[in-house]
Amino acid sequence: MPQGSQTPGTAARRGPGWYGVWLPRAAATTIVVAATWFGAIWVFSSSTGFLTLLLLSVFLGFALLPGVERLARRGWSRGAATGVVMAVGTVIAAAFVAAMTTVVVGQVASLIDQLPRYIETATPWLRETVGVDLDSTALTNQLSSDQEMFRSIAGNALGGVLGVASTFAGLLFQALTVGLFVFYILADLPRLRAAINRRFPPQRQEYIDRFTTITVEKVGGWTYSRGVLALSSAAFHLVVFMVLGLPYAVALALWVGVVSQFVPTVGTYLAGVVPLLIALLERPIDALWVLVAIAVYQQIENYLIAPRVTANTMDLHPAVGFASALVGASLLGGIGALLALPAAATITALVQTYGDHYEVIRSGTIENPEDYEARMQAEAEAKQASRSARGRRRHEREPPATPT
Repeated sequence: MPQGSQTPGTAARRGPGWYGVWLPRAAATTIVVAATWFGAIWVFSSSTGFLTLLLLSVFLGFALLPGVERLARRGWSRGAATGVVMAVGTVIAAAFVAAMTTVVVGQVASLIDQLPRYIETATPWLRETVGVDLDSTALTNQLSSDQEMFRSIAGNALGGVLGVASTFAGLLFQALTVGLFVFYILADLPRLRAAINRRFPPQRQEYIDRFTTITVEKVGGWTYSRGVLALSSAAFHLVVFMVLGLPYAVALALWVGVVSQFVPTVGTYLAGVVPLLIALLERPIDALWVLVAIAVYQQIENYLIAPRVTANTMDLHPAVGFASALVGASLLGGIGALLALPAAATITALVQTYGDHYEVIRSGTIENPEDYEARMQAEAEAKQASRSARGRRRHEREPPATPT
């Protein structure tokens, strides 16, 4: 037989080629990975609501944890301390919702009652400015006869919007679910942390415990700082609203305090819109004073109050907070935007704790923040000295005033 020739049975004994072995394995692996991927997406999309409630429960639990820990250190049982703290939080939330409901209902009724007066005021302006001539008497009579119908329509519309958003039973079930999770997180947190640590070797338990501690401290610190700032804002605006004589001054002050502090990024603007509209409906000049008061307090809070309150609770750059709020809102809506700030603060604290830090090199294009501040201060002082020197020279060149 010639050299290099093979008998027909040799290839059969060698088995299939590489493609005959790896191609079925690659196909099976691809099918398994794709099935796992799409299955995970289906599970996640189907349980998004539950996962959101669970995440909200963890956030609320960590936010209320400092109060429970304080009562526990005073000798309270953990269950009793959890019940008291949750009851106080529920009462505060219910009072806020009731106050804002009173504002909404009262202002809708007031707007309907004041429509004839607004029409009488707007008719001359429309005639002189736009050239639209309206019969104010006929409109006023029609509105006066249909006020009850408008109230009924407003009530039905409000009920319809609330019904579309969620049914009462659904909201109650969600509230009970969150409350149950929060209670177990607060009451059994020590045992929960111990159960988690038992699943890891001793060298890993220190990192897990440090991660949990930082998370609790940052979420609790964020809630504490936001609460203090909300109380400060509510107290300031309550005085302003009472001096101006705005209706529902307490409810409006609570609205401004809570929304401006707990709604990220746009909370300040949303908080100011409601009192501005109410002041505009009551007396337009009051709207100007409300706007001035909100702007003045914002500067006081940014430069005097907030730095002292948040110095040891939440170290987060404003740009990072803004970006995290946008990402959280895109992922989970309003709840995501609310939870984004403490989550970003936690991640920042973990990076600062476990990340490496090096000295900044000396370069013509890199400048330390301290050196930059010193240079800016020196330039400002030099400009001020130059302006003062020019002023003195101008004063010396001016001829003395002759007596009359």
